[in-house]
This record gives sequence, C-alpha cells and structure tokens, in this order.
Amino acid sequence: MTSYLYAVCVIASLGACSSWIDHQAATSTYRVLHASVDVAKRQSDVELAREALPGGLVQLQAFAAAYPGERGFRVMYADAACSYALGFVADDWEDAKLGGRAPEAEQIAHRLTGLLASCVDANLELLPRVWRTAREQGGAAQLAAIAAVRVEDVPAVRAIASADALRLGLDPLHHLAELAGITAALTAAARLAPGADDARAELMLGTLAAARSQLLGGDDGAAQFTRARTLAGESALIVDVMFARGPAVAHKDRALFEATLGKVLAADVTRWPEHRLSNELALRKARRYLAAEAALIP
Repeated sequence: MTSYLYAVCVIASLGACSSWIDHQAATSTYRVLHASVDVAKRQSDVELAREALPGGLVQLQAFAAAYPGERGFRVMYADAACSYALGFVADDWEDAKLGGRAPEAEQIAHRLTGLLASCVDANLELLPRVWRTAREQGGAAQLAAIAAVRVEDVPAVRAIASADALRLGLDPLHHLAELAGITAALTAAARLAPGADDARAELMLGTLAAARSQLLGGDDGAAQFTRARTLAGESALIVDVMFARGPAVAHKDRALFEATLGKVLAADVTRWPEHRLSNELALRKARRYLAAEAALIP
C-alpha cells in the first residue's frame, strides 16, 4: 500500500500530493486536539487546566498558521484565546478587585486588555471581512453588520460581544458608548441560537442589565436569567452564581443572595462530568461572592 501511494505521488503533481498529505495530517491532528478539548471540560482541577492552557494556546496558534486552509484550527484557537481571557485571567482580576488588592487588579487589567484584544481579533478572522470594517467604523455600520449576522457566525459574534462586555467592565468611562453594539450582538446571538454554549448570550444580557440596574435602576435582568436557566438546564451552575451577583445584589436582597449561592455550593458537580471545569469555576466565584458579601451588599 505504501509503495502504491508513493508511485501515485510521483506520477501526480508533487504539489497536489503534498496538499493531500497535509490535509490528512491536519485532520489527524485536529481529531486529537478536539478530543483534548472534551477532556479539558471534564477536568476537576482548575489550576491544572489553567496552567495547561497558555501552552495549548501557542500550539493552536501554530497549527492555525501551519494549516491556513483548515478553518477548524482557527476556530479552536479563537475559542481557547477567549476562554483563557474570560475564564481565567478575568477571574484573577475579579478576585483581586473584590479582595481589595487594587495594585494587583490594575496590573491584571492591563494584561487582560491585551488578551481580550487577541480574543476579538481571532474571532474577527472567522467572520466575513465586512465585520472588521464595520467594527472600525462603529455606530450604524456595526449595527448593520449585526443585523445581518448569520447563524454560523453566532459563536464568533457572541465571543466578541462577551470580550467587549468585559472590557466595558474594566473601563466603563472609555467604553460606555459600545454598550448598544454589545447588547445588539448578544440579542442577535440569543435569537439565532437560543441557549447555545450554556445560554451564554442570555446570561450576558442578564448580567449587563443587572449591572446597569445597580447604577440606574430599571430592568434587573431577572427575565434573562430565568430564560438562561430554562435553556441551559440545571448543569450550568454559573447561571445561578451570576443571578446572585446580578439581580440579588441590585436589590440588596441578602437572603436571596445567600440562599442562591448556598444552593450552588451544595450542588454535586460530579453529576455533570462534561461540565466539571466550568462548574468548578462557578463554585470558585460563589465562594468569592459570599466572602465579599459585605462589600457587594453594604
């Protein structure tokens, strides 16, 4: 069989055969990497997952560069870049901020800003070129691109909006004008792919509404959290954690805050092995919010 394949390669054009071999190599590599993602989601050790991700990011970026025609590697790199920034580094920033370690929080925020930019850029590479142009122009051009979003674009659009929402949280004064675009993008994502990625779009919409409510009153986002819970199911503990951090804090409802987080901490996360890592991160947040209750609800 090997001799036959070699003969075919000699007879056929060298470029064509090389492309075929590259494709086969890319397919095999992608299969292994995809399996590693599933394994990571089942990881119970948050620090182990955290320490492994930076090296994996570099490898994924290298594979994306080595196989530019294989979109799967670019998708995996974009997802990993955003997961690292939004899931781990942002968690460090929040821990430092709520823990009263202002210099550390500022240092992490500076690093996080760059990581969020990488997350956005990687996902823009997955979208039609008009998205990058519209983002540079902002305003009506960006809203027009969002209005024309396709179902297949939802993961990238949702990731970009999530990164933008966190950047808004880091520096509200400089990014407040972006809120309309962020909300429009998340609303489009929720409409086209309801409940996708543990109802991430619905959860983000609720979180943004609750944050706005704490400052200005009005809609506390509770309806979005209810929708997120219905769509994501009981396995997504982060929904309840962010409900406590959002509407419960907005209404200064200590009893609801404590009961919701207590329920999360009492959950048996081994029931949902495919969500183990995300739920371990949710438990970490729940403990942090309870510890900071006096600051969150004066």
